Amino acid sequence: MLSVGIVGLGLLGGSLGMALKGSYHRIGWGRREDNRSAALELDAVDEVCADAAVLLQKADITVLAIPVQATIDFMAEHAKDFPKGAVVTDVGSLKGEICRAADRILLPRGVRFAGSHPMAGTEKHGVGAAFPTLYSNADIFILKGGSADPEAVSMIADMWSAAGGFPKYLTDANDHDALVARTSHVLHIVASALTSGILDAKTPEEQSNRFAGCATGFRDSCRIAASTPSMWREITEKNASAVLKAMDEFEARYFTLRRLIEEGRFDEFQEEFARGKELRDKWMAYKNDRS
Repeated sequence: MLSVGIVGLGLLGGSLGMALKGSYHRIGWGRREDNRSAALELDAVDEVCADAAVLLQKADITVLAIPVQATIDFMAEHAKDFPKGAVVTDVGSLKGEICRAADRILLPRGVRFAGSHPMAGTEKHGVGAAFPTLYSNADIFILKGGSADPEAVSMIADMWSAAGGFPKYLTDANDHDALVARTSHVLHIVASALTSGILDAKTPEEQSNRFAGCATGFRDSCRIAASTPSMWREITEKNASAVLKAMDEFEARYFTLRRLIEEGRFDEFQEEFARGKELRDKWMAYKNDRS
């Protein structure tokens, strides 16, 4: 049985470990002892290492399940600890900076890196929020271009398939970052603005009324506004150019609807709504056809 070393025992790393139970020997590392102990108790891993270097020597595949800058820092800090020929991937939502860092830090040491990005997650964090079906039916972007080794890409894809995901290959890290700016990053910005715009009232009485006026539609629309602010600051800052382009596209759609309302063109307004519903229905079918 191959071993998977999971660096970072939070929501993503813990859920990956749970999903791989029985398919891989799972080795975990986190900086805090209490976090490592919790991962063991929750059966997210089979064993833990207090020393990251030990995990890197043991693992057939290493998954860096930590934030973007932490991933880059970890590669630099532990460059000498990765064995030659090691297979390494990550879960970061930005691939450009991570893949460039891997080419600079790991490639000269003979380490085989191919970036991954599972399109899965929740607004929660920590291994206590992990669950084994997080990656079920999720698309997993894997970067196979540039310096990515084909055998390593295949091993990484097999791992994600075992976790319940569907590997989807991209060749250019910058194309990936532009894509997820539209499909993920701008959503968190819109959810945050929507939440503040609705709940940030001038008086306690007005806020109480707004709280009472919000129900399941608000809950479903604003869920991801509860995500970790520092993480989304980092992602947005590192992907600012692509995020701004995605925001421009969203604003164009939003102001089209606003203009139709202002001008009383409600037949066209309905057509725009129908287009959105049709696209969502197609997306739901895409997901449901594979489940």
